[in-house]
Amino acid sequence: MRRPRGRPLLALGLLGCLTLSLMPLGCASARIYRPSAPEDRPRVPEATAERLRACVEELKSTIEPGYYTLDASVKVDQEGRVVEVETTGQPNPDVGGCMRIALRGMRLPEEVLARGMLRRSAAANGQVRPERGPIGEVVTIVVVTVVFTEVIIEAFAIAVGVTVTATVAVGAAEALAKRRRKEKEPTCVDRYEACVDKGKGREMGNHWNETLCGTCLLVCNRYNQWPDHLDTGQSCIYPGFK
Repeated sequence: MRRPRGRPLLALGLLGCLTLSLMPLGCASARIYRPSAPEDRPRVPEATAERLRACVEELKSTIEPGYYTLDASVKVDQEGRVVEVETTGQPNPDVGGCMRIALRGMRLPEEVLARGMLRRSAAANGQVRPERGPIGEVVTIVVVTVVFTEVIIEAFAIAVGVTVTATVAVGAAEALAKRRRKEKEPTCVDRYEACVDKGKGREMGNHWNETLCGTCLLVCNRYNQWPDHLDTGQSCIYPGFK
């Protein structure tokens, strides 16, 4: 006698419903939700948001159901790295500690500095911070702040809204621009190869077995700058030179 196939499937379905009914609050996988915000407000980097999500995912069994607002204040050096983190409003000390570690790994996105997203001068708010110099003198350091859009981490009956405010040295944008210029500045070898590619490699340099580009390369290596002209009056500037 053949048994109806519907009964095993029905039993599995009932077992699944029973299992779900017995699951504790907060057992659902944590996910990231980003509320809509003005376009000029920077977003917490995706990698950092994922680390914050992982904190809730790992510690959700220790969190009472409810909505929490965690305010994080971070200090950023001129390289855009977070060097100090303080938090308030965390569900419990373990979650706060985990999220502080996550935020210490954050690096300020370069577009935040490049696009001038720094919010306000701390000097205007009376927050200029005096620091001690290397020989004891007082040095005034002006800082600015960056306010990121909120990141909400949800896990069933738990939600943790994380707001991040970064305090940044006012010279960070200038340091970034200088670093970018340095990274993009062609090397002497780059200049030499471009010189040859542009046809000036057929011109003779200062020696019988040396091209003009080769002589220009020697001068560049000596002074760490591609010359405009040689002592002979020959031009090292090739077509397309910038």
